[in-house]
Amino acid sequence: MKGTGQFITTKRTSMADSRHSDGDMDQLLRCVVAKAVAERASDVHIEPQEGNTSIKFRVDGKLRRHREVERHLHKALLLRLKIISGIAVDQPNLPQDGKWSFSADGARRDIRVSLIPFFYGEGAVLRILMGFSSMPSLPELGFDGKTAAELAAAVRGPDGLLLLTGPTGCGKSTTVHALLAGLNDGTRKIIAVEDPVEYVADGINSVQVDGARGLGFADVLRAVLRQSPNVLFVGEIRDEATAMVTVQAALTGHFVCSTLHCRDAAGAIERLTELKIPPHLIKTVLRGVISQRLVRRLCEHCKERRSTASGLVNFFNLEGENCTFGPVGCGHCYSGGYFGQTAVYEWMPLSDGGESPSNGGSGGVLSLKDCGRRKVVDGTSSPEEIYAALC
Repeated sequence: MKGTGQFITTKRTSMADSRHSDGDMDQLLRCVVAKAVAERASDVHIEPQEGNTSIKFRVDGKLRRHREVERHLHKALLLRLKIISGIAVDQPNLPQDGKWSFSADGARRDIRVSLIPFFYGEGAVLRILMGFSSMPSLPELGFDGKTAAELAAAVRGPDGLLLLTGPTGCGKSTTVHALLAGLNDGTRKIIAVEDPVEYVADGINSVQVDGARGLGFADVLRAVLRQSPNVLFVGEIRDEATAMVTVQAALTGHFVCSTLHCRDAAGAIERLTELKIPPHLIKTVLRGVISQRLVRRLCEHCKERRSTASGLVNFFNLEGENCTFGPVGCGHCYSGGYFGQTAVYEWMPLSDGGESPSNGGSGGVLSLKDCGRRKVVDGTSSPEEIYAALC
């Protein structure tokens, strides 16, 4: 088994001994997750190969090889992972999910586990969820002060619907939970309906959707509306039934946040129409749409100014800007040139009645490209990184 650390060199013999496999595998898993937390990884990927098992970290959206484990240890490793995650050990040919709590640096992390059978054996992904107490604020996520203030004001309304759009993994749920954290002052009944539940906090009542037991989003929503909530988070609008119940909740004295899979803010209205929501209801209930992407931040320790390719100058309308910042690589960023992530977003606020402030009010629509340009000019990220995220 390749890797660093005393565990690797001193435990080779005992791990091969089945009498000690549970303790050894438990120690290996905890060492791996502790290292992943220290390196700010969002996921740990355990991938069986023909000759070994590869363990990788996803850091700032990119996979990074961590170590390899000898192939004969794979089953013992997965068995221990199943046991601590509450996953059935006798169903290796079925996709399964579980959860595991882990303490590192004095803080608890919830580890969401997903297993799926591959050709060479079961593969696992461990999603490391940050604690709600460490939830970043909207400015820390990358939203400018004006937009953060407008979003905070929007969710404090008595009713209506706020939608977040973008591809999987773009940070939609984290943005919603940052907004909910600002509302969680004990004066509102807040219910989050998710699949799966990603963050747990006192004052926010989380409900797990379970399609296998017939508890879909629409079914759970109908039930939680009888709990007299003030604020609802619907993890995702996936079908017509969920869309209609969500809109009805937003029409009847509840403020609702939810997510949709579409490319931009304007596409959210089209998507709701496809889900059979009448245009007059969309116009009445929709308070605004955020579309966002995640991009890597340039490392502040080593980024440097450099010339910009003409195509990127044209794309971002950088005429007059002498140069932009680019990645270099140093010990702080593991030679990658980037450290951390930030949101590039589009914010389309809508007044009661469906009118955008750009049609006569103040503010207007901030497009993804406009936001990306700002982050290029101020050196938050590189033009290449933002172009890749937007195109």
